[in-house]
Amino acid sequence: MQPPKSKAAIHKAYRAAAKLWHPDRFEGNQKKRLEAEERFKRIHAAYQALCVHFENPTRELPEADFVSPIRRIPTPTIHFGGAPDCFVAPHFPARIREAIAGARVENSDPPVGFIDLSTGSARSSHFILLTGHRMYVRDPKGLLSVVWYSDLGDVDLVDSQAGKKPGAWQRIAETLAGKAQRYSLRICRLNGTLFRELTDRPDDRVKKVVYNFLRQMKSNWQS
Repeated sequence: MQPPKSKAAIHKAYRAAAKLWHPDRFEGNQKKRLEAEERFKRIHAAYQALCVHFENPTRELPEADFVSPIRRIPTPTIHFGGAPDCFVAPHFPARIREAIAGARVENSDPPVGFIDLSTGSARSSHFILLTGHRMYVRDPKGLLSVVWYSDLGDVDLVDSQAGKKPGAWQRIAETLAGKAQRYSLRICRLNGTLFRELTDRPDDRVKKVVYNFLRQMKSNWQS
């Protein structure tokens, strides 16, 4: 078997393999999904090792680099600035730890931040979870969606009021009812499909934190 001739060839082979074994393809088959997650991690391991070896062919990579290279990717510190219902590791209340456990987060995928969207509920069934490898979103119906940072495409913070001046009635309404959400956080996969669009919740300042975090993680994973 011929070694890859360029880094672009490595990227192309990686994308093809990652698409074939992306865990989201097996959402309805838990056994197959677990197998896909393991294969997906191995694909990441091989991809990282090939990139390093391509840039430095004389370097001998230890076996540990192939087993868990994902851990070497830096995770930026996240701060929610005291926003309500937002939590940062390791300071998770018991109900938040229970929600994280319910998402079946692997031990090798450390939780980083949690945004509880289940207002008025004792259980955190609607949430956003950011880990070292992925972003989890559980919707109000209990459906859990996952995107790997290596599979992130465009991440955009869209200003719905860009170029517009608020009218008098809008200013009065904001004074009486509070300022409406201005930004929408749109998250797509590498193939261009929409993963999630966050509009009303969480609030704008939290959207900005998530936006900056995802952009940084995308850069770290795909560089």
